[in-house]
Amino acid sequence: MKSAIEESVIIEPRRGRAESDVEELVFLFFLPTDLKIASKVLGLDQSTRRRVDFAKLYNVNQDGKRFSIAGPAMGAPIAVILLERLVALGARNIVGVGSCGSLQEDIRIGDYIIPTHAIVEEGTSQHYPSDNVIPRASGIILKSIEDCCVKNNLSFNMGKVWTTDAPFRETTKKTRTYKNQNVLGVEMEMSALFTVGTFRGVDVGGFLVVSDELSAMRWKTRHRDKKYPSALKTACEALFNHMTIA
Repeated sequence: MKSAIEESVIIEPRRGRAESDVEELVFLFFLPTDLKIASKVLGLDQSTRRRVDFAKLYNVNQDGKRFSIAGPAMGAPIAVILLERLVALGARNIVGVGSCGSLQEDIRIGDYIIPTHAIVEEGTSQHYPSDNVIPRASGIILKSIEDCCVKNNLSFNMGKVWTTDAPFRETTKKTRTYKNQNVLGVEMEMSALFTVGTFRGVDVGGFLVVSDELSAMRWKTRHRDKKYPSALKTACEALFNHMTIA
């Protein structure tokens, strides 16, 4: 699939001759540990695993509901490479699932964030022409995730996130500025995924679990805190069992 505004490129994301389709709905995981949790939730047989370049991929048929899970793909450049390949293989509705740091006092480790927009502080988005100054999630995906959370009684926060390539440069000044602008969290993939989704004409959204807190201008991590893996497991169960695309 090509955008009407795409310039001629030398390397295109293509389906390999021996590659089969993925499902239209794909859950893209950023961290290896998160993909492992998702695999356990589904009880996946490792023999059904295939590779898409550097990533693992499973096509799932759960009581007639079909979707794929893929990953790990941490950071904007790697996440976009995998997204491009998944789109070439037939993905049309993609949900990025991963972690983020909270910038607000009332959003704690284990809480859920559904990002609506993303501030670009990564380098991948600039290579994809877009009319959106601030990349945004697909309305279709937003509605589907929101409905899924409501159906499963999961409390969530919706709003803007900050995407960075440099987690060790989340300075006090910058963090405080975004906190005061009501930005909910900081992560490493969303703005690039939203930008490329718009460019390729597919629906992309995200579902994030808070893994650490920065709102007090000091770092509170999930170290020895079981809230994050437990919350991610619950999120996977809800998404896999109840998320549908209207």
